[in-house]
Amino acid sequence: MKTSAEIASRRSILKAAATGCGMMTQASLVSTLLNLQATKAAVAAGSGGTGYKAMVCLFLYGGNDSFNMLVPRNNSSSNNPTEYDNYASARGGYDDTVNNPGGLALEESSLLAINDPSNLSGRSFGLHPHLGHDARDDAATDVNNGVNGGVAKLYNDGKLSFIANIGSLVEPTTRTDYDNRSNLPLGLFSHADLQRHWMTGAPHTRSQITGWGGRMADLLASTNQNPNVSMNVSINGVNMFQNGNNVTPYIIGQNGATEVTYYKTNNRQNRMFKKNMDNILNQTYSNLLAKTFAETNRNSIDAAIDFNNNVNNVTINTKFDPESLSQRFKKIAQVIGASGPLQQNRQVFFISLGGFDNHANLLDAQNGLMPQISRALGSFDAAMTELGRSNDVVTFTASDFARTLGTNGQGSDHAWGGQQLVMGGGIDGGKIFGDFPLSLTNPIDPTNGNLDLGRGRLIPTTSVDELAAELAMWFGVENASDLELVLPNIGRFYSYNAGSPPLGIFS
Repeated sequence: MKTSAEIASRRSILKAAATGCGMMTQASLVSTLLNLQATKAAVAAGSGGTGYKAMVCLFLYGGNDSFNMLVPRNNSSSNNPTEYDNYASARGGYDDTVNNPGGLALEESSLLAINDPSNLSGRSFGLHPHLGHDARDDAATDVNNGVNGGVAKLYNDGKLSFIANIGSLVEPTTRTDYDNRSNLPLGLFSHADLQRHWMTGAPHTRSQITGWGGRMADLLASTNQNPNVSMNVSINGVNMFQNGNNVTPYIIGQNGATEVTYYKTNNRQNRMFKKNMDNILNQTYSNLLAKTFAETNRNSIDAAIDFNNNVNNVTINTKFDPESLSQRFKKIAQVIGASGPLQQNRQVFFISLGGFDNHANLLDAQNGLMPQISRALGSFDAAMTELGRSNDVVTFTASDFARTLGTNGQGSDHAWGGQQLVMGGGIDGGKIFGDFPLSLTNPIDPTNGNLDLGRGRLIPTTSVDELAAELAMWFGVENASDLELVLPNIGRFYSYNAGSPPLGIFS
């Protein structure tokens, strides 16, 4: 006869299994069922190449005001020697708290000096003054952070580049198209819609539930030998970007995959718990759903333990800042370091940082956010060098949209085209790809004409599809039909048979 403790233990297991809660798996039961069963059945359309490659998406939620991340400077030898002056005017001047409260421009003298991009004919740019920060020894102090580390150093060392005026587009768009409401992204300027569009690569619809990272993983699933760990690993929960038809994200936290509570500890009560769980999960079921359910939970438990054992065995000597974003990047670095034992040749990671919806208090908010990005990316790049993966891992940022150049008196509002960065993977660093407008007070593009929709909302001149296509081809998507499966609108921006990549960001 079973004791009351054994009965209670069995009930707790069944309750956890019935609800699919985090006690049982590192993700929802549905996600795990789909991943483990569908991934086994997936047939890759192409080999995807050989060797290891990983892609890391850092999503900046809320709409990063990226015109204060990468800022034009005056240069007497350029075609427009007063670019900074035009920027400052478009941003309402700089906020000196007395004579011009509400101005959004950064003072030119405060910008971090970076090498002039050799592909932009003598034009000069600087970075936000807090994009030069390195990891701190102590989160409470800013020890030796100077202006020579982080993102600024990565750019100057040729490891990082910017993509200018990029955003979600259904097709190449002019001001006339916008005025006629011709084939624009649905819900333009809406957080939820533009986040969805970045992740799905389908800004013409709200019915798309898979992301371009997920569809890419669907095609390349057979390159990995371990079906219990998805190609797509998220350290910030479920997201649409990584969700495919067959592949769903493997959800981990800052401390790794979530294991079953008490499953590994060794006292009498926990041994009883483990015994009852094993009995439930190992018994034979006649019902196919029940059998699949039990097998999936068994595999998930074992996979989480195996995942953590392998990942925790990776030592990273590179210093990472104690703050959360850096520590999450450190965990990604450990997962990459464990790719061999985990039998993963291709991996897609998702990580996010919030706090960018700054209708007010913009300057102070960015002073806190930019150092976090700089410290995390600087340490992550150093860790990739330590692991010998510098050319195998590409990291890129994404955000809902940029923000208005014009001030609302306290901050900036929702806009469209802006700047993103890409680093690692053997990219052609120290450059600005795409088209950064020559004048921000009069942003006229030679091909698309007037880009300003009012208040400094700029029509993108580079589509998300173009960046995503170049990343996907680097990752192993090998032909035009596969590229169109990943990015259904890519044919409106780029032909796979063009003989050159969409942007040319790789060396």
